Amino acid sequence: MDFFAQQDEARRASRRLVLWYLVAALFVIACFNLAAAMAYAVLAIYGALPLAGGEVLVWRGLGSTYLHALLHVPGAFHLWVSAIVGAVVVGVSAWRIWTLSEGGLAVARMLGARYLERGRASAPETRLLNVVEEMAIASGIAVPPVYLLPYDDAINALVAGHTPNEAVIIVTRGLVQKLTRDELQGVMGHEFSHILNGDMALNVRLAGLLGGLTCFGDAGERLVFGAAQEARGKSREEVGGEAVSAVFGALIAFIGFPGSFAAEAIKAAISRQRELLADAASVQFTRNPEGIAGALDAVSLLHAGTTLRGLYLDELSHMFFLPAVVRWWSFPTHPPIDERIRRVHPRFNREDYRRTRPGHYASDGRVAVLDGAGNVVKVLGGIGAAAALVEAPRPEHVDHARRLLERLPPAVKRRLLTPEGAAQAMFALLLEREGPVRERQLQLLGGEAEQAAAARFELQGVGRRQFLLLVELALPALRRWPQKRRDAFLAAVQALVEADQRMTLGELVQATLLRQRLREGAGKPIPTRFKKVEDVAQDANAVISLIAHASKGNTEVSHAKGKEILGVALPGPLPVSELTAARIQEALERLRHLQPFQKPRVLKACVETAAADGPFRLAEMELVRAVAATLDCPIPPVIQSLDPATLPA
Repeated sequence: MDFFAQQDEARRASRRLVLWYLVAALFVIACFNLAAAMAYAVLAIYGALPLAGGEVLVWRGLGSTYLHALLHVPGAFHLWVSAIVGAVVVGVSAWRIWTLSEGGLAVARMLGARYLERGRASAPETRLLNVVEEMAIASGIAVPPVYLLPYDDAINALVAGHTPNEAVIIVTRGLVQKLTRDELQGVMGHEFSHILNGDMALNVRLAGLLGGLTCFGDAGERLVFGAAQEARGKSREEVGGEAVSAVFGALIAFIGFPGSFAAEAIKAAISRQRELLADAASVQFTRNPEGIAGALDAVSLLHAGTTLRGLYLDELSHMFFLPAVVRWWSFPTHPPIDERIRRVHPRFNREDYRRTRPGHYASDGRVAVLDGAGNVVKVLGGIGAAAALVEAPRPEHVDHARRLLERLPPAVKRRLLTPEGAAQAMFALLLEREGPVRERQLQLLGGEAEQAAAARFELQGVGRRQFLLLVELALPALRRWPQKRRDAFLAAVQALVEADQRMTLGELVQATLLRQRLREGAGKPIPTRFKKVEDVAQDANAVISLIAHASKGNTEVSHAKGKEILGVALPGPLPVSELTAARIQEALERLRHLQPFQKPRVLKACVETAAADGPFRLAEMELVRAVAATLDCPIPPVIQSLDPATLPA
């Protein structure tokens, strides 16, 4: 799976979505125009309303007279109806897009999901959190916060957000409690595929846009159901108002039905194929086709449903792992479960799998081979070399992530569970061991100084090479703070960095990662200010110059390799004296606003610059990670698979 190619395909799907939306909106407007014109013609027959051009009706029989009146409804009336209906459709869509502007957090609130805290998690919940952490670190993206739908025993899950590093995973209680670890890993592989291939952002846009098309149908249904509730327990003579409300609601729902119909058709057209792609990618992630196949089979094996109860499910149904809403007339947004099992694992034997399921943990090193349609055609041993700049995590990446997590002391892991503890750990990473600078830093921290010093003591067993892993693990807790607290935290980080009037490469990388993930607007689409790499050539030159100097090899050779990838006429590497922290931060900020499909060149140039002189160094790896975070894309697998403990300083 090519991350950038899939992201580009998702953008093209977004453009098609806008076109389909406009066509469907025009159809809804036409339906209301027809309904309003029919009502106008009735009133015109009885002389209550004028016809176009002062036309005078001559009775020619009911049918002919009515048709004549219908054809002579004033054009101004049609314009007013079109304007009102169009304003409602566009206005509701705009409002829904605004409510979803926070991405995954907004979706979690809409569904009433509860944040899953590791310190309070049950054993099955902890197992899920472990799987999510492993998949995130293996994928090279920030560990997403996990939210639980605590009252739903159905098996289902979804991922939501605008950008890969700001994703949120939402799962049902049934999925957590009923699936094995392999099956959970298969489902999470499916959801991480949605993050990496752009489906996640597309699905959020889809939910926002289609809200305007369904607003009339939804409003009509609410009127009908509300009237039915009000009429309960009343006699026939007492339900006059409720009956009128129900009839009016039914009429609105009927006229608005084409909008709801079109919205369901658009969701189904976009989501069905991308669900199959995500299933196939899950097999590539885990190298275990029985994981995703077993998770799908568990629905029938355990007699577990997939449909949920709650508000907004109609709007978000296309985002779930399995169908969350069932309507007799709707288009299916997901392929049938049996078809999905056949595609990911044609040789899946339900009886054999179910017989061994309770203790089944396949780890025999198999890899699925997929055809062009996403079907698993055979299973082979061994793994090929990574060819893509950003790709799906392979099983050895997941194993590597698990080993990294196991090295962390338990006390450090416990501290990262709360926002306060995570902030103290981040402060501790920046504290000097001793001397006047440390005293100045502790004074800057004020009331946080004692806890930060305690955290520094706990980190004695953690090497410098694990610092970035701690940053990634601290982010889910830090994101729980409101933006005002985040801003205060980032200001404190910057003050600690500047306490000694200089910034090391490690401090630069840590501050960059925290700022990019916690800044205001993090997770929202990044506005494009520069369309070509040539527009930010000097900024790219500053970054690859810094990486070339960090290599401690032949700076000219390393820089030349990065310049070749950029394909831009550049001078030689900038001198170290010009590569100040302020200059690098300014360059990264400008690169952040580069047109999305131009960013791979910059990232690849950084990787090739680091690799030009042979083995990667720790500083090179950290700088590439900072660039990837700035560009808001996963870390390249060649960097992500490196064990920091084995790298030279």
